[in-house]
Amino acid sequence: MADNTDEEHLDNPINNQSENPPDEIIPTTETETVIQNQETENMEVHHHAHHEHGKRNWKSYFWEFLMLFLAVSLGAYVENFRESNLHNKEAKTHINSLIADLQTDISLLESGLDRNNYSSKMADSLIELLHSDISNTADIYVAARTVTANLGYTYTNSKSFDQMKSSGLLRYIKPNYLLDSIGSYYVSFQWLTNQTDLLRLKMDEIHKKNALLFDSYVFQQMINNGIENGSNRRTIINKPSIKPALLSTNPNDINTVSLNYHYYSTAIKFFINKSLEQRNRAIRLVELIKKEYPVE
Repeated sequence: MADNTDEEHLDNPINNQSENPPDEIIPTTETETVIQNQETENMEVHHHAHHEHGKRNWKSYFWEFLMLFLAVSLGAYVENFRESNLHNKEAKTHINSLIADLQTDISLLESGLDRNNYSSKMADSLIELLHSDISNTADIYVAARTVTANLGYTYTNSKSFDQMKSSGLLRYIKPNYLLDSIGSYYVSFQWLTNQTDLLRLKMDEIHKKNALLFDSYVFQQMINNGIENGSNRRTIINKPSIKPALLSTNPNDINTVSLNYHYYSTAIKFFINKSLEQRNRAIRLVELIKKEYPVE
């Protein structure tokens, strides 16, 4: 029986192979086709996913724009705030300098007021002496020389104001009425400057016509005898050591000299009033500035 079994196995080799088949071998062409199909499917899936992700509605654009706008606006606001803060500090520094300039103006105006008031009074005295007591030559000489020695020129120290104007810092001065007051002060000072030029012309006429009556040597001796500086730098001329003579007693010459002093006296009185107003304006302006910008 065993032998018969072996013979059966030998006689049917094919049947044995079919009962235990080896692993199935897939042709190469079929494998490549499967791979390509898988790649195509993967690409289609990726494409559809990307397409779905790229869809955006108007709300997404709006919020993106809003966030960008807020970021830019906030950045600009912070930068403007920083620059404004720096400019305000710089303006405060110039304001302190402006106060110092105004206080200098007040001092100069008060000095000029004292000198010009003294000069005006001596001009009036000279006019009176020339028409009532021509024999009092010593006092006539003193009055004539005192007037020419005590003309107080008025000018302003506007350095800080000019720097603020050229640098654009004036726009940072608050409130607006303070800025208007500062501008008005320096504009009004320009009128005083023009009036000073007029006084110089009046004084030039006095100097020219004084040669009709006064001896230059006597004036020189009076200066050599000494000049005293009174309060607020008022110049006081001493009397001549001897009784001097007038170079002319001609009524026309006397009237010419007297008339020049009259015109000067009229102009200086008007100038004094305006100088007083300007001094008071400067005092009020300092008070206003200190109120808005307290000195630390």
